[in-house]
Amino acid sequence: MSEIENKKVEQEIDELEDNRTFEEKVRDGYLKIKPYTEIVLNNKKTLIVFNTLILIISIVFLFFIKKPYFNSTVSILPEYGSKSGLMNQLSGLAAIAGINVGEAAPTEIYQNLIKSEQVLSNVIYSRYKTEKFRDSVNLIQYFEIESDEKNPEIKNRTEFLNAYKLLSEEKLSTDIDRLTKILSISVTMPEAQLAADVANKIAESLDLYIRTQRKSFATEQIFYLEKRIKEVSDSLTSAEEALKKFREQNRIVSQSPALLLEQGRLMRNVEILQTVYIELNKQMELAKIEQIRDAPVLNIKEYAKNPVQKAGPKRLSSIIQIMFVSIILSLLYIIFSERIKRR
Repeated sequence: MSEIENKKVEQEIDELEDNRTFEEKVRDGYLKIKPYTEIVLNNKKTLIVFNTLILIISIVFLFFIKKPYFNSTVSILPEYGSKSGLMNQLSGLAAIAGINVGEAAPTEIYQNLIKSEQVLSNVIYSRYKTEKFRDSVNLIQYFEIESDEKNPEIKNRTEFLNAYKLLSEEKLSTDIDRLTKILSISVTMPEAQLAADVANKIAESLDLYIRTQRKSFATEQIFYLEKRIKEVSDSLTSAEEALKKFREQNRIVSQSPALLLEQGRLMRNVEILQTVYIELNKQMELAKIEQIRDAPVLNIKEYAKNPVQKAGPKRLSSIIQIMFVSIILSLLYIIFSERIKRR
């Protein structure tokens, strides 16, 4: 049979199907799925036993093995003041931490800085009061992270990196509101108060890192400005002495174009150095103000609090999802395994 004839036959079948009544379509649909229904009914015992077993395992795991966890959040507001200077400083801080942020809002830079080692190291090694241990412990001790390395330095580094990975990838999440640019830092922990303490410690560590680096920048700037002011002051003194000496040696310069030109050159040199000297002193005063400023950079909207109620696991919804997937997969297995065996 040619391809054209095949198309004609298919068109005739489609036309016949279109002319069927609703009852005929229902009957034909039932006849199509009837073989599969019979397969399922013939294996209903297996299907019930398998899914009952999955249900029991899910209940045991979710109610008796899976430990509850708590979520606590701290919110940070963006800077609403002058942005240009702040953005340059924050971009520099991000670069020190090995992060390239490009053009971003302050809270977006904070979001990138939070998961840097410089910020989280202080969080990991800080000690917390917990229900699990009698004495305060750091996060490495709390999660009982151990390394088999013999070298103490490598062992400590390996344990820190494992704790850093656990905290940054599993326990810590950040989110920025698209409209308000408010940064939310959420921490998930097995204990409610620990979740709040760690979230607040992250905000505190971020604030400390930024303020410390800002003061460091100001100190370096003051050191450079002091050195530069000394150089410009010496150059200005020399230029003034040269102009003074020229005027003492040349009382009348108005009648000599060469002397007028030389005097103008000396005066411009003095004026330029005076302008630079004044500007450097202005920058020095601003740097000193920046150095002694002790106001926190972060504007905390709301500190994390003890969440009291657990965030999960959500047992009922989890069981519904598990059973839905289990039933679908078991039905597919029974149907297709029977067809494969017959073939």
